[in-house]
Amino acid sequence: MERELTAVELLVLAAMSDRSRYGYELVQRIAELTDDRVRIRPGNLYRVLQRLLEEGLARETGQQELGEDERRRYFRATPQGCRVAAEELAMYGRVLRRSRALRETLAGG
Repeated sequence: MERELTAVELLVLAAMSDRSRYGYELVQRIAELTDDRVRIRPGNLYRVLQRLLEEGLARETGQQELGEDERRRYFRATPQGCRVAAEELAMYGRVLRRSRALRETLAGG
Protein backbone atom coordinates (compact mmCIF):
# COMPACT_ATOMS: atom_id res chain seq x y z
CA MET A 1 0.00 0.00 0.00
CA GLU A 2 1.49 3.30 -1.04
CA ARG A 3 -0.69 5.74 0.84
CA GLU A 4 -1.01 6.30 4.56
CA LEU A 5 -4.21 5.35 6.32
CA THR A 6 -6.54 8.06 7.49
CA ALA A 7 -7.21 8.14 11.23
CA VAL A 8 -10.72 6.76 10.63
CA GLU A 9 -9.41 3.91 8.47
CA LEU A 10 -6.91 3.03 11.18
CA LEU A 11 -9.66 2.99 13.81
CA VAL A 12 -11.91 0.81 11.66
CA LEU A 13 -9.11 -1.69 11.04
CA ALA A 14 -8.26 -1.73 14.75
CA ALA A 15 -11.92 -2.28 15.64
CA MET A 16 -12.17 -5.37 13.44
CA SER A 17 -8.69 -6.79 13.92
CA ASP A 18 -9.67 -9.29 16.62
CA ARG A 19 -12.88 -10.70 15.11
CA SER A 20 -15.60 -10.14 12.55
CA ARG A 21 -18.00 -7.34 13.37
CA TYR A 22 -21.03 -5.79 11.72
CA GLY A 23 -21.56 -2.05 11.28
CA TYR A 24 -23.14 -1.13 14.60
CA GLU A 25 -20.57 -3.23 16.47
CA LEU A 26 -17.80 -1.35 14.65
CA VAL A 27 -19.29 2.00 15.63
CA GLN A 28 -19.49 0.86 19.27
CA ARG A 29 -15.97 -0.59 19.27
CA ILE A 30 -14.48 2.60 17.83
CA ALA A 31 -16.25 4.66 20.49
CA GLU A 32 -14.86 2.29 23.12
CA LEU A 33 -11.31 2.44 21.72
CA THR A 34 -11.42 6.26 21.74
CA ASP A 35 -13.13 6.73 25.12
CA ASP A 36 -16.23 8.00 23.27
CA ARG A 37 -14.27 10.79 21.58
CA VAL A 38 -14.88 9.44 18.07
CA ARG A 39 -18.35 8.56 16.81
CA ILE A 40 -18.56 7.42 13.21
CA ARG A 41 -21.83 7.75 11.34
CA PRO A 42 -22.98 4.65 9.46
CA GLY A 43 -22.71 6.32 6.04
CA ASN A 44 -19.12 7.32 6.72
CA LEU A 45 -18.32 3.89 8.12
CA TYR A 46 -19.56 2.09 5.02
CA ARG A 47 -17.60 4.42 2.70
CA VAL A 48 -14.44 3.65 4.70
CA LEU A 49 -15.23 -0.08 4.67
CA GLN A 50 -15.68 0.01 0.90
CA ARG A 51 -12.22 1.57 0.44
CA LEU A 52 -10.66 -0.99 2.79
CA LEU A 53 -12.39 -3.84 0.93
CA GLU A 54 -11.22 -2.52 -2.45
CA GLU A 55 -7.63 -2.27 -1.21
CA GLY A 56 -7.64 -5.77 0.30
CA LEU A 57 -7.25 -4.47 3.86
CA ALA A 58 -10.64 -5.84 4.96
CA ARG A 59 -12.92 -8.62 3.84
CA GLU A 60 -16.57 -9.45 4.27
CA THR A 61 -16.83 -12.64 6.31
CA GLY A 62 -20.52 -13.44 6.03
CA GLN A 63 -20.49 -14.75 9.61
CA GLN A 64 -23.91 -14.77 11.12
CA GLU A 65 -25.20 -16.32 14.29
CA LEU A 66 -28.43 -18.27 14.41
CA GLY A 67 -31.43 -15.98 14.74
CA GLU A 68 -29.59 -12.79 13.74
CA ASP A 69 -30.80 -10.36 11.14
CA GLU A 70 -29.70 -11.86 7.82
CA ARG A 71 -29.12 -8.36 6.40
CA ARG A 72 -26.13 -7.82 8.69
CA ARG A 73 -22.82 -7.72 6.89
CA TYR A 74 -19.76 -8.80 8.87
CA PHE A 75 -16.27 -7.48 8.22
CA ARG A 76 -12.80 -8.31 9.44
CA ALA A 77 -9.34 -6.90 8.81
CA THR A 78 -7.23 -9.08 6.53
CA PRO A 79 -3.71 -10.08 7.58
CA GLN A 80 -2.45 -7.31 5.27
CA GLY A 81 -4.88 -4.85 6.90
CA CYS A 82 -3.60 -5.80 10.36
CA ARG A 83 0.01 -5.39 9.21
CA VAL A 84 -0.65 -1.98 7.64
CA ALA A 85 -2.54 -0.82 10.76
CA ALA A 86 0.29 -2.03 13.01
CA GLU A 87 2.82 -0.12 10.89
CA GLU A 88 0.71 3.05 11.11
CA LEU A 89 0.35 2.68 14.88
CA ALA A 90 4.11 2.23 15.20
CA MET A 91 4.63 5.44 13.23
CA TYR A 92 2.20 7.30 15.52
CA GLY A 93 4.07 5.90 18.51
CA ARG A 94 7.36 7.27 17.19
CA VAL A 95 5.75 10.66 16.57
CA LEU A 96 4.30 10.74 20.09
CA ARG A 97 7.61 9.82 21.70
CA ARG A 98 9.35 12.60 19.76
CA SER A 99 6.70 15.12 20.64
CA ARG A 100 6.75 14.84 24.44
CA ALA A 101 8.40 18.25 24.75
CA LEU A 102 5.83 19.72 22.38
CA ARG A 103 2.96 18.21 24.38
CA GLU A 104 4.40 19.59 27.61
CA THR A 105 4.76 23.02 26.00
CA LEU A 106 1.20 22.92 24.67
CA ALA A 107 -0.22 21.71 27.99
CA GLY A 108 1.57 24.47 29.88
CA GLY A 109 0.73 27.20 27.40
